[in-house]
Amino acid sequence: MDRRWILAGGGLLLLGITGVAVVTAEPSKGPAFIAGDQPVSEDQVRQKLQSDGWSNVQIVRDGRYFEAIGSKNGQTTKVAVDAQTGRLRAADDDDDD
Repeated sequence: MDRRWILAGGGLLLLGITGVAVVTAEPSKGPAFIAGDQPVSEDQVRQKLQSDGWSNVQIVRDGRYFEAIGSKNGQTTKVAVDAQTGRLRAADDDDDD
């Protein structure tokens, strides 16, 4: 009987450690928009978009992200760039706003 309690306790401990690792793990990173995984400024985001052929670029800060709207090839597009890493935020299809 004692052996079962030890195995059950070990299993619960392993499960708890796994849960903590999952919760504290860094979220999956989107593609690098500006290389370096370093903080980026609004000006850097604007310069990158303009060098990629965007026009009429408008940028607003939304928490840790820069949300940019602009035109490229005749189409208006919106992207969100993580200000802390320079990576694109995963696309959200939530059009309920």
